[in-house]
Amino acid sequence: MKKILVIALSTFCLMFVSLTSQAEIVFHGFASFIGGATLDSDETYLGYENKLEYDKDSLYALQASSNMGDGLSVTGQLIARGAENYKPEFEWMYMSYNLTSTLTAKVGRVRTAFYMFSEYLEVGYTFNWLVPPKELYAAQITNLDGISFLYNMPIGAIDSQYMLAIGNRRNYSEASDASLSDFTSIIQAYAQFESGPYTGKLIYAQGDLSAVTTTTAGAVTAFAAVDPAFTSKYVAIEDSQLIFTGAALDMDFYPFKVLLEYSFLDFEDLVFIGDETRTLAAAAYTMGENTFSYTWSSNVKENDASLANKVAAPLQATVAGLIAGSEADVTTHTLGVRHDFHDSASVKVELISTEETKLKTEATLLRFGVDMLF
Repeated sequence: MKKILVIALSTFCLMFVSLTSQAEIVFHGFASFIGGATLDSDETYLGYENKLEYDKDSLYALQASSNMGDGLSVTGQLIARGAENYKPEFEWMYMSYNLTSTLTAKVGRVRTAFYMFSEYLEVGYTFNWLVPPKELYAAQITNLDGISFLYNMPIGAIDSQYMLAIGNRRNYSEASDASLSDFTSIIQAYAQFESGPYTGKLIYAQGDLSAVTTTTAGAVTAFAAVDPAFTSKYVAIEDSQLIFTGAALDMDFYPFKVLLEYSFLDFEDLVFIGDETRTLAAAAYTMGENTFSYTWSSNVKENDASLANKVAAPLQATVAGLIAGSEADVTTHTLGVRHDFHDSASVKVELISTEETKLKTEATLLRFGVDMLF
């Protein structure tokens, strides 16, 4: 582990060594040190159990950037996450060039923009949660390798921003049982509008999803022997189209703040994956250095039960069971307190109550930690 970290950090620094004669290199970073435990012995949630754990959501990140003049810059961001045994990984690594005063292009590994806070998804200090609620902020695919364009245009009193990105993201999953996890032919766009206390965002993305795990590989082999046509179309997750649409509205009436966010994931008809509706509503009130917040978040996964009627008769009961198993209905309530004890650091405590109505399970999680910028 130590050897991997040394190699990654060395590579990170060497990226910029050749630039020292032309431009100054600026380093920034952020970190989160988070612990938590569920309150009952038979409960699990977000990987936490009824014992204190400190590596699920903790992370450390270092970013280096260099402005080379004439609108050209280069940026790299390295993150080590506790959930991945602090294995360092480049989250960002791109070249940026100002094509005009209002149009910027980035080439390399850039952030995907699925949510209101996508640009700051892991910078805990920038929002009131310790970690954004997983019922909505659940994408495993947080970046893509390709090119993006960002265009800024004022419309009267409204500042508007438009982004278009094209690329691929291969091997995005860290799951131990995944042998393939690709999201390719990605086209993503958003439009953001800001006026006074209001910020609104409209999001669209589509791409081809391929995924193979121990479970899906076994099912594909078994089903193909009975109904190969059904298996290739509805069971195998291979270049299956995913369409993502989302909308968000942030309203900042200091000391009150309200956030509303919605997204819908439309998969092709697949046995193992149902369409997802994600919803979030959050409110916060700030008193001096303290912020009190409440968040309601929901994730509903629904699948097409009629798929079971399209498979050969011997497999209908099995397919019906798999479809039912892919569905979910989760509702979560989060109460949080944030105290800014330093200009660049805050301590937070969250009490999270969640319920899954289809499986009839529930859990309560107490999570606490410190977020900082440096």
